[in-house]
Amino acid sequence: MFTHFRHIRSFCLIFALLLTVAVSAQTDIKPRNIIFLIGDGMGVAHITAARIEHGQLNLERFKIMGLHMTGSANDYVTDSAAAGTALATGFKTDNDMVGQTPDGKPLKNLMEYAREAGKATGVTVTSILPHATPAAFSAHHIARYHYDTITEQQANSGLDVMIGGGLSNYYPKTTPGSRRKDDKHILNLLREKMPVVLSIATLRKIKAPKQLTAILSSGHLPPAIKRDYTLGELTAKALECLTQNEKGFVLMIEGSQIDLASHDQDMPRIIGETIDFDSAVKTSLDFAEKDGNTLVVVTADHETAGITLPMKTIENDKIVKPTFASDNHTAVMVPIFAYGPGAENFAGIQAIDDVGRKLIELVK
Repeated sequence: MFTHFRHIRSFCLIFALLLTVAVSAQTDIKPRNIIFLIGDGMGVAHITAARIEHGQLNLERFKIMGLHMTGSANDYVTDSAAAGTALATGFKTDNDMVGQTPDGKPLKNLMEYAREAGKATGVTVTSILPHATPAAFSAHHIARYHYDTITEQQANSGLDVMIGGGLSNYYPKTTPGSRRKDDKHILNLLREKMPVVLSIATLRKIKAPKQLTAILSSGHLPPAIKRDYTLGELTAKALECLTQNEKGFVLMIEGSQIDLASHDQDMPRIIGETIDFDSAVKTSLDFAEKDGNTLVVVTADHETAGITLPMKTIENDKIVKPTFASDNHTAVMVPIFAYGPGAENFAGIQAIDDVGRKLIELVK
């Protein structure tokens, strides 16, 4: 009997060892492609409100979930620049800084690592392209609102795809409507590198090249409820371009105006922007499920407005009396959703810079 027990114990130990190795091997799998979606300012309450009014969301298709703490290097409440930097580089920095350490040293970002690996890279956002989050993935500067510098850095960053707004930041100051303070013509600089389109009609017609810039508005894109196109459609066009690289790609997508609507405490617009963001989640998951070698990670950079939905908030599946604790960012944790090779790395509670480090390790 003792010998029989020893055999059972030996078998159990071997099985446990093999299971450990198998789990470790699964964790170490690196995806060919990464799609990283950021809902700017999107907390759990934002998603809840959208779910109540809209019904089932594509976010519900994820099976692996987690949370992350969003604080920056100098404050429990982060701004989008510091949060974007943590997600892009795996390091925390001070509020207002993009792609740099608190003492001003440049931090290598996810897109730079991806290009070293031979992958195509892109950003698709509903804000101006030099806004804080896309800037963190494409620039290194001490101040997030120095759009002249950031726009020029982005144009020279090596990104293969840029889709968003901000056309007024690309013309020299002598051009009517320009917001630049210098005479640099960044749009012409971009045209020397790749095709540039300036309308959704042209973007829809163009046969997807390997590289593309689409600047679809002078400032931020119109709110989702006023557009005849979705972030999901823009994401699909970016994927058409990036998938032409045989070594894969990394694409960052931002639902930028969830945050803007939250600052304004505008619940109908918050819900509209969250649903628009969910359309990009659908496009990304549909692609990943078909491709089989794509990691999709969805998160937020921080929560905005401290939304709560107390008793008597909801009538006939509508949010009628939401409560806002703030018109600014808060320190509460935000959700993470993950699907595909490496997704298990993003389960549990972690810090915001952990998310960035894990993505970089998966792309190296």
